[in-house]
Amino acid sequence: MLKALSQRLARLRYGIPIAASVLLAACGGGGGAPSETPTSYTQGQITGYGSIIVNGVRFDDRHAVVVDDDDREGLRDDLKIGMWVEVEASEVDRDRGVGRALRVRWANEFVGPVSSVDAGASTFVLFGQTIEVRPATQFEDLPAGLASLAPGDVVEVHGYFNAATSRYVATRVEAEDDADHYKLRGIVSELDTTARTFRLGTETIDYSGVTDLPANLADGLRVRVRLLTEQNASGQWVAVRVKHGVRRPAPDRVESEIEGVVDTCTSNTSFSVNGIPVDASTAVFRDGFVTCGDEVEVEGQIEAGVMRAAVVEREDDDDSLERNELHGTIVSVDTSAETFVLRHEVHGEISVSYRNVLRYEDGTRADLVPGAEVEVRGRFVLGGVLQAARVEFED
Repeated sequence: MLKALSQRLARLRYGIPIAASVLLAACGGGGGAPSETPTSYTQGQITGYGSIIVNGVRFDDRHAVVVDDDDREGLRDDLKIGMWVEVEASEVDRDRGVGRALRVRWANEFVGPVSSVDAGASTFVLFGQTIEVRPATQFEDLPAGLASLAPGDVVEVHGYFNAATSRYVATRVEAEDDADHYKLRGIVSELDTTARTFRLGTETIDYSGVTDLPANLADGLRVRVRLLTEQNASGQWVAVRVKHGVRRPAPDRVESEIEGVVDTCTSNTSFSVNGIPVDASTAVFRDGFVTCGDEVEVEGQIEAGVMRAAVVEREDDDDSLERNELHGTIVSVDTSAETFVLRHEVHGEISVSYRNVLRYEDGTRADLVPGAEVEVRGRFVLGGVLQAARVEFED
């Protein structure tokens, strides 16, 4: 019920009258583009709040423009742990791990009905694609995680494609009670320009009603497709929108950092991450050369749509005890359960277990009292509880 209400409110806010939009733009809060020219670009997964933490950088998003992958403007509370985002920001202080976000764009991989669930293999199938669930996967309105899913349930999936396993890895799964459209990403195959159909994985897409198509639509192109929620008489999914599926690279010469999965490999120094070509001919490889399926972080600059890498590093912290990070104020403490409630300015109250904290900084366990400002590192478990491994008291 609450989920449906929030979705209806979200649709209302996407329909703000033009006059209000103009006013927002005049105040620096609307228009879909930042008024200040970005000097850095970061692509990766949200792993914490404070405001949002992406690739280990704490971005202040209080004045950022937030949009989805259709450039519909939203709010800061749309940005949640496990989502993949692109952050255009002012200069990032890498030493301190902070930056000021000017524009944040988020995108999902799928919205659609589950066809089967394999709890033993930690997978489910949607649109013919096998989707893998890992311990770090976040769930919303699915209290038992994968065990809450059943065939026919409609879900929204955030994640990435692992070329090594030919599976998608879900980083966030949300129940969608009243989706008014479905959505999927994939690689075009069996394009038939006469019948105006193509295939994404095992599914046939009818795009006969779409007029605004990618100019280079062809087999092998990565696309994202918005669909009607019912198949046609031929059992095909009906597209209402077809767009290029590669997340947008940064403007040329902007300092950039991309987290993702190596999806194609031409050589040790020529590959792509999240569909973005990478030239690593002059890069430092901190963990040796990478192969398809490796999760990596690449630092460098974008030139003509190509990431000119300076540093390439493997990034595999799904099982890290300090994968997630929160900043906020303690509002209550339950010493018997060894938990406290942390208030975040956007996402409200979050429960934290401090039973297995390994380290306290600038304070002790006795300083966990209401009003204390803390930075907490740990990992989220089912139910949205953060199991803390480290607590640092902030001024």
